[in-house]
Amino acid sequence: METPFGPDALSTLRETLVAQGSQRVLVLTGPSRRFLGDLESSLEGLELEICDGAKVHVPAEVVASAAARVEAMRPDALIALGGGAAIGLGKALRRRTPALRFYVVPTTFSGSERTSIWGVTDGIEKKTGRDPAARPDGVYYVPRFVAELPARQRLTSLMNALAHPVSALSTGSLNEEARARALAAIDPLVGAALLLAEHPSDAAALEQGLRGSSKAGEVLEEGTLGRHHQLAHFLGGRFAVEHSALHAVLLPHTVRSLLETDPDLLSDIERAAGVPDLSAQLFDLLRRQEAPLSLEALGIDLGALDEAVSSAPAGTKDVLQAAATGRRPSNRVRSEDWGLRETVACGGAPIENADTVAVVLHGRGQGAERALDLFREIAGEGPRMSVFAPHAPRAVWYTNSYRDAPEVIGAPLELAVAELAKTVAKLRREMPRTARLVLFGFSQGACLAVEAAARFAPGTVDAVVAFAGARIGPAAGYGTPPQRLSGTSALLGIAEEDPWVDRADVEATARWFEQAGASTEVVIESGAEHRVSALQRLRARELLRGQPRSPLSGFGGHESEALPGALPSRMNSPRRPPYGLYAEQINASGFVAERHANRRTWTYRVRPTAQHRPFEPLSSHVSGDFDEVPNPNLTGYAPLPLPTAPTDFVDGLHTFGGAGRPELRRGYAIHLYAANRSMEGRAFVSADGELLLVPEEGKLVLQTELGVLDVPPGHVAIVPRGIRFSVHLPDGRARGYVAEVYGRAFELPDRGPVGANGLTEERHFKTPQAEYEDRLSPGYEIVQKLSGCLWRATQDYSPHDVVAWHGNLAPRAYDLMDFSPVTNARFDHPDPSIYSVLSAPLDERGAHGLDLVFFPPRWDVSEGTFRPPFFHRNATMEINGIIRDPDGDTPPFMTGGWFLTPPMTPHGVRAGAVQRMFLESAEPPAHRFRDTSMWFQFESTLPLQRTQWGREGAQELEGWPSMWGTYRTHFDPTRR
Repeated sequence: METPFGPDALSTLRETLVAQGSQRVLVLTGPSRRFLGDLESSLEGLELEICDGAKVHVPAEVVASAAARVEAMRPDALIALGGGAAIGLGKALRRRTPALRFYVVPTTFSGSERTSIWGVTDGIEKKTGRDPAARPDGVYYVPRFVAELPARQRLTSLMNALAHPVSALSTGSLNEEARARALAAIDPLVGAALLLAEHPSDAAALEQGLRGSSKAGEVLEEGTLGRHHQLAHFLGGRFAVEHSALHAVLLPHTVRSLLETDPDLLSDIERAAGVPDLSAQLFDLLRRQEAPLSLEALGIDLGALDEAVSSAPAGTKDVLQAAATGRRPSNRVRSEDWGLRETVACGGAPIENADTVAVVLHGRGQGAERALDLFREIAGEGPRMSVFAPHAPRAVWYTNSYRDAPEVIGAPLELAVAELAKTVAKLRREMPRTARLVLFGFSQGACLAVEAAARFAPGTVDAVVAFAGARIGPAAGYGTPPQRLSGTSALLGIAEEDPWVDRADVEATARWFEQAGASTEVVIESGAEHRVSALQRLRARELLRGQPRSPLSGFGGHESEALPGALPSRMNSPRRPPYGLYAEQINASGFVAERHANRRTWTYRVRPTAQHRPFEPLSSHVSGDFDEVPNPNLTGYAPLPLPTAPTDFVDGLHTFGGAGRPELRRGYAIHLYAANRSMEGRAFVSADGELLLVPEEGKLVLQTELGVLDVPPGHVAIVPRGIRFSVHLPDGRARGYVAEVYGRAFELPDRGPVGANGLTEERHFKTPQAEYEDRLSPGYEIVQKLSGCLWRATQDYSPHDVVAWHGNLAPRAYDLMDFSPVTNARFDHPDPSIYSVLSAPLDERGAHGLDLVFFPPRWDVSEGTFRPPFFHRNATMEINGIIRDPDGDTPPFMTGGWFLTPPMTPHGVRAGAVQRMFLESAEPPAHRFRDTSMWFQFESTLPLQRTQWGREGAQELEGWPSMWGTYRTHFDPTRR
């Protein structure tokens, strides 16, 4: 069989036809006629007739119609151009006329072109067999043709090809040499599928997939068809669904079934594929491409499927039931029969060793394994956490709306609650007496969880976590709660405008739980998406694991691990890190920097961060173009308005100005942010410099690669260059300031002559503990800042997957009220450097790229001193901001506003304060500044230049210099 690969394959086909004297050619293709023009151009001069009636599963009537065309035309060659439908039609015609030469130009990764296996559907039965006449005389592979397949169809076609060696291997019909070839065909197909998921146009991956599918077809030719193909042909003939999509839906489940029937073969297949838990990986590949996950999604009626089960091939019932509604297969999940209507998905630690036992309830149409997967994404893999997920028939607990009264829903609800009670009772008997039992549910599963918890006897459950769900029926029907939930913790969550569940019903459920004695919390997220938000996941993790978040203390290096032993004890990059993690180093300094200046962290993560698609420019208000001539005038600005449209931290980030250039590793930028939405499915990283976040309104929850930090107003956070993080808003909106230093990072100022104590203490800085999530999230966006511009790339997984880390390049948070100023207790004002919290030095001695100065509540006790800060001119650029002021938004100073004092521009306090000082006759008593005042200052040796947005978008306050008033002369040469 001739099998050329490459762009010249069609030229080779023409040469073959001419050499064999072919004149009349019948081309078989589908109604779309894809690539027919390419074929016609290559075969110019030959008499071509087109038959474009090919259909999936090769209906007998289509074969009869095409056979009539053959009889009328009497061609001397057939060419099948397309996928399985066209190739199958060509095989059926060739069997009728064995003397007719037969060639194939595949446009998918079918692989069937290399076999003698044929199939024709007559009514609802698909007849298959082998016939040497059905095998083509030549196959001509053009990678460009498969390159133009939609991404979803490309994947399902590759999985169709992968099914060939898996099916043949499962029968044991291959000799030793053929078995080795079958295993060798698996790696290129899995590798091509994974690579094309990230880089859809990768030419090498496309050719790899084609060559792999060709080898897979050869393997199937040597072996017999296994249960996978028997089931695919059975369903295909009966329900006429898309052929490759059907194979793709079935394959994860047939692979998983080998765990029971032939675990050694499954190990060999997974070793050949180079991935553990292949069935789960294949299922997740379908999720990443938003391909159908179930037979129901392919359009198969579940009622008709139930009727077909009795006549399905032997040994395929479990696969049919799992594939019907798309239960996620995994080697890590056990399926056990507990006498319920469906099997229970079980995972985690053995129940006799558990300190937490979770019962996980799936949403409508999701299935037990998908719910268990969601639970793991949130809670992680606790070494003493045991998880059990019951499954509803057809993945639906009841068909009514949760708003219907329980008596309206009737038997389905009562049966679901009874099964859940039976499940809980079984677990209570088997679990340690000291362990906690948790009910966890999402959507319809959340409704069932809170309804069951409200009905159970006291002490049945220790905690309830329910997202996007409420109690069954109108709130008026909940009744007066008995005190049966005392000692129970409850966490409920909902989006403000969830399209399926009313926020008011969730809040009513929470009130009922509180009245019943439960310690109840509701996390309400902005937006209208029916999902578990990032903030809800983070809060749920604390409750599910039974331990609050506990950051590390200190400003130096740290180490942390979320799983015992995940951090290598000796080597940084062992050949095989614990748990199959990837070792990845993040460096923010030169490799040969002195030890004290070398800043790096080793991370041990689920996936390397290199797994993303190419970056593309992202339009934003962020800039690094500081091309304005510095302005020597005093200027003030109104607060950045809070957005009205949904805006997250990245979208709400505006660069006001700065100095230097990030490419030169010198200078700084001043940004402002205003946001009203959490960064769902999005993370930010600056490749330019280290970020200092100063919230003015609204708490920030920073979910970083290395863990989570809480940063309310009055705190600041440092996020080093190169660290990825997401900003979540528990208060629903936030506003503040961001300073970015391009060169040396922030350090703690030296105390010098003030002694060993005071100013900032290392132990007051908080660094996150490792807190990972292994979460599939198709389309997750990474926004990277480079050279002052934003770039975006997408990936299919959360980047917050670091299981362990060690190093000194880590995010940190600091409570400004922990700052201890060292002030003057005798006379004169010290320089404002005594209020320096952090400093990013420049290269020259005594100069700084940017400092953070904070003016905390403090005593002013100096004697004989002009109490307001003295008038001065200095070499420092001052950017002043207000986090909180006891006078409120009283002009000229407003919380959220900022004002500038350029280098060497004279400045002091307002004229009214000066006048009061001159008129006071007595020495002012010791004075304490008000506790609620929070002013800060960014200081730099480098003058600030505004960006275009800083000049045109920021609201400059008119008459700012005049707001300081007129300073009256008090000079009298006759008096001292």
